[in-house]
Amino acid sequence: MSKTMSLKLDEELFLDIKKVSEVFNISCSEFIRNAIKKELNEKKSDFMVRMADVPYCDEEEEKELLGLLGNLTDEDLQIVKKEKIEL
Repeated sequence: MSKTMSLKLDEELFLDIKKVSEVFNISCSEFIRNAIKKELNEKKSDFMVRMADVPYCDEEEEKELLGLLGNLTDEDLQIVKKEKIEL
């Protein structure tokens, strides 16, 4: 099912979209839809977006986690190794 949406573009952006759309013989709407899909595909793999679907813990789990965190010592909180993980 399609939904209609209106948006405001500055004139220069609109003219650029119109020009590129004409070169590739597609409608401005199709060009914008494709651009939005491309941007969404990039953003959907972002860690924060992916974590948005993870449910929060319940009260019991929260209590347990807070208890464990409250028992950590200063030594436990020292950084011992750094790694970069690509998602």
